[in-house]
Amino acid sequence: MSVLHAIKKSLVWFSIELALLTIGYCALVLWNGSYITGILFGDILFFAFLGTLFILDYAVASRNEFQSQDTTLELTPATTQTKKEQALKYLRTLGNVTSGQLASLLEVDIRNLSKFVNPLIMTGVIEARKQGKTFIYSLKNAHTLLHTHNRHDSLEETDYVGHATLPKSDVKLATEGNMLGRIALDDWKLGEFLYLPLKKYAQKGILVSGASGSGKTVAAKVLVEELLDDHLPVLVFDSTKQWERLKERNTNDEMLKRYRLFGMRQNSKGYKLQIIREMVGADEVLDYQGATIFDLSGIHEEADRVERVALALDRLLEYFDSQKDSDELRLLIVVEEAHLWTLKEVGRDAIKFLDKAVRMLRKKGVGVMLVSHKISDFDPAMRSSMNLSIFFRTKYDGDLDTIGKILRSEFSKIVPTLPVGYSVFHLADLGDPFVVAWRPIYSQP
Repeated sequence: MSVLHAIKKSLVWFSIELALLTIGYCALVLWNGSYITGILFGDILFFAFLGTLFILDYAVASRNEFQSQDTTLELTPATTQTKKEQALKYLRTLGNVTSGQLASLLEVDIRNLSKFVNPLIMTGVIEARKQGKTFIYSLKNAHTLLHTHNRHDSLEETDYVGHATLPKSDVKLATEGNMLGRIALDDWKLGEFLYLPLKKYAQKGILVSGASGSGKTVAAKVLVEELLDDHLPVLVFDSTKQWERLKERNTNDEMLKRYRLFGMRQNSKGYKLQIIREMVGADEVLDYQGATIFDLSGIHEEADRVERVALALDRLLEYFDSQKDSDELRLLIVVEEAHLWTLKEVGRDAIKFLDKAVRMLRKKGVGVMLVSHKISDFDPAMRSSMNLSIFFRTKYDGDLDTIGKILRSEFSKIVPTLPVGYSVFHLADLGDPFVVAWRPIYSQP
């Protein structure tokens, strides 16, 4: 209904009611032969008062109707958005909001707010910090919203398959080792616990891939936490500063509640870190009882970040060249943004050097974990050198084709439907590939 039509409708009804009132008054005067108030002037004031009330009544009613229409017009585009998309929009605009404010903006009961916000917290998009009796929400990694390279939108809930029949696998599960998560059953239910002795397998190379927001960094942190608990050193090349949160205890209430599902200790914890911006001697990394974080966040050019990592790896190769070969894991190196090594501006020699470094370091007891958006950028020889493959959700056709060739076509069909925190897990020693739900982390996500 247009505003003009609403005005006309209001005027018509006002005129009808005023006419009926006038007719009724005239009939009453003729019938009784006297005025309602006793005098003519009193009746005039009485009807003037009633007329004013009618006018105010229609003015208020019309205004509410127009506001309702304007609100409908304003909200029409928003209704096509999910509540999570609206939450991100408000956080981009306002910066920080309390849980009460966000619930009010989203027009949801505050008790239901976690349903929309917690998946974004778990995927590293939103940060929640407790202040008094409420939470303050803000965007944590704004860069994750800017990725267009194989960008996975963690808000696309409708793309997830709630009822899924997972491929059947013949798996020989270990009964001891590092607890990484639980086997996923049909409809994403949690099955047996997944134990893996990382001292044995991390040395042989790990490839973690998936779109932004799929859970690959959390999985990488699970592996690192397990090695740190075994007092093994770790070197992480980090360009986002998110690995520095290893030193902080996990305060995410929703993640803490999930600890019991994975048989985890109920107390979160942080880990010992040393942060460097220039490569130190290999002895300093190996002897440090914790994780060494090589902070690359101040280097903005992608080619420069690759060069800095390559120089560090070259120094490590020089050191280990004089060391004896070892079947014991001595160090795990984590290379984030491994897809950058395949960019045209970086050059083809970069990926060849990375492949060489992985193979040579392995003989010396050094494992390398590559965390990447896309696996299809790496040549088959490079992929084959990574013994453990962990594939998170992606929609990129090139990756799905590659997964279909490496594993089976039924897994390439499952990968686009994986919920956040679930991945296809393939280690030849365990048998067929299978889907795993990764445990929460002890440190701050």
